[in-house]
Amino acid sequence: MAAVLTRGRAPAQYLSVHLRKSFIRRASKNAYYVLLPEIPPDTAETNAVMRTDQLPQFSEITPKKCVAACAKLAIEFETKLESHIENLKDLKKGKTFEEVYHPLEEIVIPLNTAWATVKNLNYVAVSEEYNKTFLRVHPQIERAKNERWVKDTLYYAFKELDANRSNLTAHQKRLVDLYLLEGKLNGMELSSTEKTQLLEIAKLIKQEGNNFRNKVRISTDMFSHDVTDFKSLEEMPWPLLTQMSKDRMNPTKGPWRATLQPVCYQSMMAYCNDRMIRWNLWNAYHNRASVSYASSFLNNNKLIEQLRTHRLDLAQMLGYSNFVEMSMETKMANSAENVLSMIETLKQRFAPIFFEEVAQLQKFAESEGFKHSLEMCDMSYWQRRQKEHLYGQHKEKVAEYFPVNTVLLGLFDLCTKLFGITFEEVTPSIDLWHSDVRFFNINDEDGNHISSFYFDAFSRPEKTSAPYMDVGREKSELMKTWPYSYLSLKIPRPPTSSDPALMRFEDVQTLFHEFGHGLQQLLTTVPYSEISGQKNIEWDAVQVCAKFMRQWLTVPSVIKSLSGHWQTQEKIPDDLLRNALEASNHSYNFDMMYQLYISAFDMEIYMTKSHWKAIMSTLWSKFLPFPLDENDNLPCSMTPIFCELYPAAYYSHKWSEMIACDLFAAFKEVGLNNDKEIQALGRRFRETYLSSGGGVPANEVFRKFRGRDPSINSLQPLNFSS
Repeated sequence: MAAVLTRGRAPAQYLSVHLRKSFIRRASKNAYYVLLPEIPPDTAETNAVMRTDQLPQFSEITPKKCVAACAKLAIEFETKLESHIENLKDLKKGKTFEEVYHPLEEIVIPLNTAWATVKNLNYVAVSEEYNKTFLRVHPQIERAKNERWVKDTLYYAFKELDANRSNLTAHQKRLVDLYLLEGKLNGMELSSTEKTQLLEIAKLIKQEGNNFRNKVRISTDMFSHDVTDFKSLEEMPWPLLTQMSKDRMNPTKGPWRATLQPVCYQSMMAYCNDRMIRWNLWNAYHNRASVSYASSFLNNNKLIEQLRTHRLDLAQMLGYSNFVEMSMETKMANSAENVLSMIETLKQRFAPIFFEEVAQLQKFAESEGFKHSLEMCDMSYWQRRQKEHLYGQHKEKVAEYFPVNTVLLGLFDLCTKLFGITFEEVTPSIDLWHSDVRFFNINDEDGNHISSFYFDAFSRPEKTSAPYMDVGREKSELMKTWPYSYLSLKIPRPPTSSDPALMRFEDVQTLFHEFGHGLQQLLTTVPYSEISGQKNIEWDAVQVCAKFMRQWLTVPSVIKSLSGHWQTQEKIPDDLLRNALEASNHSYNFDMMYQLYISAFDMEIYMTKSHWKAIMSTLWSKFLPFPLDENDNLPCSMTPIFCELYPAAYYSHKWSEMIACDLFAAFKEVGLNNDKEIQALGRRFRETYLSSGGGVPANEVFRKFRGRDPSINSLQPLNFSS
């Protein structure tokens, strides 16, 4: 069986099936044929994906080589892991950390690096075959890597190391704690019968989670609504209108097909001026995979209760009172009480201002001829209208002041000032997957190379994922590997080569956010890959550095330093800058209250046995000033908290924001114009957050930087429109 829980990547969810019996078929009553997987003949000499000691040579990589490399490395990983475990079975021989852990480091680096190459190509490469490759090899990679969490001999070897903790370094203790917790959560301390039961529960969670996800997908795909009156869509931006139009050569002719796919749905809710059409879409979206929308075959109502029950059973088998308590084992928050306290405090702080904003929005809508009380299906449309009324439609004008190169150099200058690092673009001799891609080295103040990253800036049809910055290879002193990462954005491509490459303000925010992740990946000083960079960071703290970097874009002087008109190099004017800032935060308080509501719902779902509909009804009016529509069955399509990354962890979005605001407050306290103090704080931030990563518990890292425990006081409502 594979890991119940992984850290710095996903919260406690489920085990997946991995039984050697899958390779065995009965030949007769008393005999078996053993069918071993075919081992690809590929080597590092013949397959570029396997050359993990150097940068990927993308021109030599094909989907077929990706499959062969991952299969070969996964088999080698499992084989070497078994050999290592056999060597640990000598109970008479005392074990050192080097003997127990180093062989694991040696086998995991090649597999992780090759897999990172394949993942990146799946997201950015032209060929659709890379997606098929990803889907084909992902289960095998995950199954192989998770084997190390479920080996009794390995678990007890780490327990032996733990018995002599005084002989270990701080990082070694952190690794021992990681393996012991993973072992505990995978049932290593249970009896053989109990382990079997745990595996069966985990199989059910995985199967029913997949079933839940598939029902949501099918329900989403089934719905469409054809709009025939152009007046309903006259406010729709031209590119979106073109995508919806049946006749793309004549987008104003129609009809226009609206669907529940995210981009189309969100656009319709924001730009369609026909309230009945908006309500129809909203109702369909909020009833996906529910009894109100679909046949019993596609209804997730019962699956919600089954998944809750299975997760409760899983937690109780491992000695926890409920699934939330189990989830807190890998969270900075540490307890349900701390999470609920944060939610309640923020609710009390934000609710009065948000409720007043809704009243102001109601008055604005009425002044524009709206004759109804605002409901949830109206919010996106009237918020967008109010934002344009207050701040104008200046997106294109703002973008003129943010050419890509100007913003990038400004970001680099800020990082140099704060963290004492420098950036160097490498143009020749780097093998890239697309002509858009650029490659940068990061050096220390003495010019010594630390790490590198690829920068793929522009949107392309084949880019299937949201923007990301993900590690390509982890730092490992044992394997003498330095880290590199992949940064992929979706900045609009210039129409022609002579046009400037410009960033919308939201693109600048995304760049800073993702680069916050990258700095933690690339400036790590932790010697072991399992806890370097963002590996092993508590799930509710993974976003902290990303949100911290984004905080710098609330400082007008910083934003000006990133700007320069593409023709005149003039800095962005104060009034346009203010409008851009206020417009970007216009719905902040609404988003806060809605996420707090979902966070509270998620916690209650996994702490109580009340029906989800009753929980929803109880919580709704405490967070949102609208009547709860009796047709609202949104939980039936809440994949994040039922079958993806956030069961009993949705609060992590706001927890990490709270921590980031508290960290940034330290810079404001010394004065953002106080260069000497800002530089000193920047160095301390690098030495704590960016260097330590998952090598130090998140609460300890915070105390090292702030000198105290976290405070919620820095996370305050925004009220630009008043």
